Amino acid sequence: MSYYITTDATCDFPKELSNFENFEIIPMSYTIGDTEYGIDKQLSGKEFYDAIRDGAMPTTSLITCYTATEFFRPILQAGNDILHICFSSGLSSTYQNVVNAVEDLKKEFPERKFFMLDSRCASIGEGFLAYYSLKARDNGMSIEDNYKETLTRRDKLCHYFTPDDLFHLMRGGRVSKTAAIAGSILQIKPMLYVNIDGKLSTIDKVKGRKKALLNLITRMQDKIIPEENDFVGIVHADCPDEAEFLKEKIIEKTGITNILTNYIGPVIGSHTGPGTIAVVFVGKDKIEPTDLLLENKD
Repeated sequence: MSYYITTDATCDFPKELSNFENFEIIPMSYTIGDTEYGIDKQLSGKEFYDAIRDGAMPTTSLITCYTATEFFRPILQAGNDILHICFSSGLSSTYQNVVNAVEDLKKEFPERKFFMLDSRCASIGEGFLAYYSLKARDNGMSIEDNYKETLTRRDKLCHYFTPDDLFHLMRGGRVSKTAAIAGSILQIKPMLYVNIDGKLSTIDKVKGRKKALLNLITRMQDKIIPEENDFVGIVHADCPDEAEFLKEKIIEKTGITNILTNYIGPVIGSHTGPGTIAVVFVGKDKIEPTDLLLENKD
């Protein structure tokens, strides 16, 4: 293990997979009222989403160039190379800040190898990308080959999710106020995915929560390559009963039993709100008709 693999706190890395050495996560903060959390002070997943239900409006902070530099420098000073898997550039400016930090550090440590990879993933998708890279490294893969293989896998990591509260998407500019009000009244649930560019796109709209959950499974069945998945991931914003329902249905419909369930962390959960639920897995590709339309338009 001649090199480190690092990633960001947006990865929602499952505790079940956290026994790797030479693996570090850049912490990220969020603020509720006058209190900052995420670094020295923590809230459990339930405490965080209960706070939102009680009216809290969390705000999040990017990883700054300074934060990234201070995080990486000790690893490089100790003589280690780094493969960093960053939160999607399509969802945050964190990526560019880290790129700037890495460029400065390459000048400071010209003898070290530093590979910077845009995950184009979110939440446990980013975490799974880090997991497979860690596994490859521990099986003897070089940092150069690992970088190339991770780039290939990146475009096969599928994320499908559905929120329960459209007003959180409205605040993030994902839906209009009219759509949020109408959707809430009519119980319309948007089906979203992380597209090939690492951005959020709407793929469908269905009526009713149960139908939305079953739609997630249908989309997984269409894309998944079972033999390429050590795990299937379910992440949720404090809706454990529905996550368990989804897990049981995945087992029933696909026969896949190795399923990891985790909370959507506060940094991403600040923008999705309570009740959001997602499935993440390695599939044939992450291309949908929406992406092809955008490609043709260009």
